[in-house]
Amino acid sequence: MLMSKKMEFLHNGKNLIFYYDDDYFKITTDNLALANFIKIKSKDKLLVEFGSGLMAIPLLLSTRTDIKIIGIEKDDKASKLSEMTIKDNHLDDKVKVINDDISNLDKYFSINSIDIIVCNPPYFLIDNESTVSNKDYLKMARHEGNMTIEMIARLSKIYLKEGGSLFLIQRADRLFEVRDALIKNNLAIKEIQFIYHDLEARGKLVLVEARKSGKEHGLKVLKPIILEKESSDVNG
Repeated sequence: MLMSKKMEFLHNGKNLIFYYDDDYFKITTDNLALANFIKIKSKDKLLVEFGSGLMAIPLLLSTRTDIKIIGIEKDDKASKLSEMTIKDNHLDDKVKVINDDISNLDKYFSINSIDIIVCNPPYFLIDNESTVSNKDYLKMARHEGNMTIEMIARLSKIYLKEGGSLFLIQRADRLFEVRDALIKNNLAIKEIQFIYHDLEARGKLVLVEARKSGKEHGLKVLKPIILEKESSDVNG
């Protein structure tokens, strides 16, 4: 039997149910910031999240859009917990989780078929031993395996529609690396927003919107987000 914990909370005026396990990231300030950063246009029909974990971002987005949302998550247990969340929130008609690796997207999507791709990718390089978790899932979530910035950009180039957008969050000190991977794959950065944990310190994270075949000018730098404390789960 699948062991899980249940959390209920209010978001955008809607009561939500979320299933989780202590071995996984739950709903963090990173999730909340990225979900809030995503722009969904009236013509958009399909949003796909790479590495959707427990489907926190699709759940949050479901309170303000009716477009189809699909999460790709290769961890079996995380996918099963996501299915429980989808069922108990009565989202079966518009939210789905696919238990597979993002390298297998061709089994589920046609080229140039996705309006929006979302990703909260691993923040650290796998050789950064000081930040490696002892738990396999947390290690995978924090450290690049096959979900590198380069791979995310390449898959976005292939599967996004012309003019479609990629939304992601990454460490601010990797912004130039993100920029180079996006430019290489015909994705132009249109908006960025820095996240600070303390105005006296350097920005820790950056939100990025990149558009397929977009013009490489007109970059908007949005007002920074100032967090009251370090990123943590909403349920403490």
